[in-house]
Amino acid sequence: MITLVKPIIKMWLLSVLVITTSKSMGQERRITPGQNAPLFSINDVSGNTINLADFKGKKVLLTFFRNVGCPVCNLRFHELQELSEDFKSKEWVQIAVYESTPENMKKYLEGENFYAIMIPNPTLNLYQMFQVQRSTGKYMKGMFHGVMGKMSKGKKFFRTKIKQDGNTNRIGADFIIDENGKIQVAYYGKYIGDHIPITDIKKLLK
Repeated sequence: MITLVKPIIKMWLLSVLVITTSKSMGQERRITPGQNAPLFSINDVSGNTINLADFKGKKVLLTFFRNVGCPVCNLRFHELQELSEDFKSKEWVQIAVYESTPENMKKYLEGENFYAIMIPNPTLNLYQMFQVQRSTGKYMKGMFHGVMGKMSKGKKFFRTKIKQDGNTNRIGADFIIDENGKIQVAYYGKYIGDHIPITDIKKLLK
């Protein structure tokens, strides 16, 4: 009996995945390469005003994460931090956006010294501006793409336990904005933990 249950559950998950994903895909209005990046002005976690227009002349890696308590996001964030010296040498600006509150983000950052500009965005206006979606189907799809292993690895990077304070079904996205303020790369995650491959970023940094 148990051997029959697992395939049935998988089939149900996949059917829901296909239905939900197809609906969300039809509703998307995505940012595309070649268009001007939407301009924004917002406070970072320390209260400093960040204007995207001020970074003209530099490349910007803009990453939308879920929340600072998400271990999968934590793994990806630390993978990007390993490129910090390369970002500095090439004068790339790295901006990390989270659904988290400033208070929760400050707890996450305590004792850390990260290169990225950290943006708390619990109002979600930047997510809406860049059409960063929520999808239950894509959330479940992550179960078939190693999300449990990523969670296990990501938990090891936490200094202390951080609560998750965002939408569970938020799917991440990455944008590389060129020196003229145009979208060079627009990458919308296909499932939880899916981002621009690190190898692709390294190629662009050369």
